[in-house]
This record gives sequence, structure tokens and C-alpha cells, in this order.
Amino acid sequence: MLRITGGKVYDPANGINGEVRDICIADGKIVANVEGGRTIDANGMIVFPGGVDIHTHVAGAALNFARALTPENQRVAQKFMHKKDTRMGIGGQTPTTFATGYLYAGMGYTTVVEAAVPILSAKHTHEELRDTPIVDKACCLLMGNNELVMDLLELGEYEKAKHIVAWLISAAKTYGIKAVNPGGVAAWKFGKDAKQIHSPIDGYNKVNPGTIISNLARICDELGLPHPMHLHCNNLGVPGNVSTTLETMKLLEGNRAHMAHLQFHAYGGDDWHNMRSESVQLAEYFNTHPNLTCDAGAVLFGNAVTITADGPWQ
Repeated sequence: MLRITGGKVYDPANGINGEVRDICIADGKIVANVEGGRTIDANGMIVFPGGVDIHTHVAGAALNFARALTPENQRVAQKFMHKKDTRMGIGGQTPTTFATGYLYAGMGYTTVVEAAVPILSAKHTHEELRDTPIVDKACCLLMGNNELVMDLLELGEYEKAKHIVAWLISAAKTYGIKAVNPGGVAAWKFGKDAKQIHSPIDGYNKVNPGTIISNLARICDELGLPHPMHLHCNNLGVPGNVSTTLETMKLLEGNRAHMAHLQFHAYGGDDWHNMRSESVQLAEYFNTHPNLTCDAGAVLFGNAVTITADGPWQ
């Protein structure tokens, strides 16, 4: 049992806005009151719900490639030494598993979602997530360029495609699915990309990015997944991509979707010289469509390693 006393509490979901009150916890849940147990004096501090990083890259094959690409990180990054309550780890651009948990907890996060898990390396992703302490973890299975699904959609076999998605989620033990540059990575096998969401993908007559997006969103809803389709739109990071993003959002009417790193899909202009932000357009549409959620897409200053399943972009 635990009582956090004297803190100024902010909890928008429950209409609490800066009230000084006690928070009582028993058996891992917030309760009205507890008798006895530990007390934390939070006088002069702010108490608010733990953060959820809905889109991150913290575990799996991609992280290990990133670690191999940055050996200098071992020398210059923050070190976590082995102590009574902590294991040894290294921070920096691509922290080790133990350090990842400590760093997130230190920032007030309680949950992280590894947003891109290839089916063939799902087991290793779970091994690393299991090694990440303190925070709760979940992950999303890459499905936006899955040949089995695309072939079935080409044949008009929607129900079979849904069964394939369900089986793969069960096999990979993921919380949901991720669609990255739908159709674009499949086109990359032919040295191309998928810039227009209504143009057929190389090797297909009926399947285009819009087909993949709308059907995967529908599948997630019909399967009753707790997390909607997690979508990395086409044309990430290029001038004028706001039109692609808005067109994609309109395709999703009637189904849920989570729009990942939306800032990178909010650009106007015709080229790199007149590129500009058009985030207001997206915000106006987004705010009137409760079927959509999003994360902003953090822009980091300093050294970073890009981790993505978007082959053409990378």
C-alpha cells in the first residue's frame, strides 16, 4: 500500500486540475483510501498520470543494427553502474535495454510501445522488451507491405486476409499492427516507391496504398484490437506531403487509425526551397474526426539514429 500526500494533482481524464490531494494505491491500483503502508511526501511537487510513449523504437533487430553503427556511443554516453537496485547499462542514442527502462522511468513514463516489429524477428524483440525494466511494454507488427495480405486483397479475398492478419498477430504476440509507407516498401523491391495512394503497386492490378490502408484499418476494428491500425503515411518528410496525408485521413472515415509522427506528414510547398509547415490543415481536420489519434513526431537536436521500416525513404 502507498499514499502520495501533499502533491498538486493534474488528471485531465478525471477532471482534476491542480488540486492538492492524496493519491492512494493498493494492489497496483488507485483507490479511495489506504490504512498504513508507505507514505511519500510530495509537498511542492506535481503529481500526474505516467506518460505513454505510443511510438518508439527500443527493442529488436533494428536497435541492434543501430547499436552496431554507433560503437562510439559506448565511450561517450551516460553510464548506469551496477548497484543494489540497478543493472549496468549505457544511454545515448541507442540505449541498452536496462538503461532504456531507467531513462523512461526517470522522465515519468510508465508505458512504451515498440512501433515496428518484423514477423521474423518478433521473438527477439520480445526478448529485449522482457529485459527492459520498470515500464510496461507493447509492440506493433509490420503489416503494410505483407505479400500474403496484398495477394489476397488482389484476389478479393478479404476474409482470408483478415484471418492471416489475426494469425500473424497471434504468432508474433503483438498488441496491434503497423503499416509503414503502405505499398511503398513492396514497390521498393522494384526500385520504386508508392507516391500516389490510388495508383496500383508494381506487380498488382487492384492493390494500391489506399486499398491496403482502408482494409487494414477495417480488419483491426473487426478483430476488436485494443489499438487501431498504427499508420506511417506515404511520402514522409517531403514538401507537399500534406495533401497525401489529408487524402489518407479521408480514406479512414468509419474506421479508427493512429497517425504516427504526424509532424513529418504536414509539409506544404513544391520543393525544398519553399517547403513550409501546413500543420494547421491537419489539426483542423484531425480535431473534427474522433476516429483518429496521433503522435506529433519529436524533432531531436544533436546526434540521432533514424530507425524506420520505410526502405525508400531511408
